[in-house]
Parts: sequence; structure tokens; C-alpha cells
Amino acid sequence: MANLRCPHCNEPVAANPLGRWFAHFQCPHCRKMLRFDARTNAVGVTGSALFFIMAWALLGERSEYANAVAWGAGALWLASMGLTYALRRLVKG
Repeated sequence: MANLRCPHCNEPVAANPLGRWFAHFQCPHCRKMLRFDARTNAVGVTGSALFFIMAWALLGERSEYANAVAWGAGALWLASMGLTYALRRLVKG
């Protein structure tokens, strides 16, 4: 996992991308605004879409391919959630 540093003061920042997509938040040291970059946000939104596809396939669809779609979307969803942590970057808010 990448160590995040504030682009303003270069101090370490602990930030969870799952709860802060597209949101601005403050550096705990210098109190200046931060946000995640577009790549982190795009991977997070893709993961959310995959989660809904998985849920639709498990709960709503009753076709012969629904189970395979659910497993595939679930695996890709988990991978995208891991990527949001591996690729996360902070930019000035």
C-alpha cells in the first residue's frame, strides 16, 4: 500500500478512499483541503458498478448465466477495491 503524503506539507496522511470518493477532506497536520485524484475515483466508481452488477445477478436475474456473471463481477469488484488502495493518490483540494 502506498504511503500517502499531503501535497501541501508532505506529512503522512491516513485516508480511506472508500468513504471519500469525490469528497474534499482536511490534512490532519496543516488543515489544508485534499481529495483523491481522478484515477482513484474512477477505479472506485467502477468497483461500485461491479458490485451492483453482482447484486443484480445474484438477486434479480434468473438466467443460466447469472451465476457466472455474479462470480465474475464479484471477483472484479474485489480487485477494484484493492486497486483503490494500491493506486490511491492525493491532490490539492
